[in-house]
Amino acid sequence: MKKDKLIISKDMFTKLKEDLKKLLKSKKELNKNLEQARQSDVSEDTDSIAAVTNELSKINMKVENIEEALENATVMDKKGCKTSVEIGSVVKVKVGGKSYEFTIVSDIEANPLEKKISDKSPLGKALMKGKKGKKVTVKTEDGEVEYEIIEIC
Repeated sequence: MKKDKLIISKDMFTKLKEDLKKLLKSKKELNKNLEQARQSDVSEDTDSIAAVTNELSKINMKVENIEEALENATVMDKKGCKTSVEIGSVVKVKVGGKSYEFTIVSDIEANPLEKKISDKSPLGKALMKGKKGKKVTVKTEDGEVEYEIIEIC
């Protein structure tokens, strides 16, 4: 099954590569520890073998996920302000008389505390369909909220 291309920032691409490097180093150490535990004659080492095997399994899954993300990643190339929203856009909106600024990112980079919202989130989806000067509506649990797109860079 072919995965969709993942559009990420250069910083996220670098972070993923660093994370992968650390995981591969941990995996190597754990494999070494596992081999030592298997060569031991002590029967109590079965618990440590199980723990190391479990940890290796978790690391293997993380490695696989990061490798897949890197394989399918396209690093966004930000070039100036735009009239329509895309991944990587910094969108300034006005809602309820207040202005907010969000960066539209892929799921892997989303972090609401840093005002990085996923293009798959309700607000992200609505903004992705918007253009500068237009209004988009987002349905929430409390009703609909209208956002006016003031600027896209």
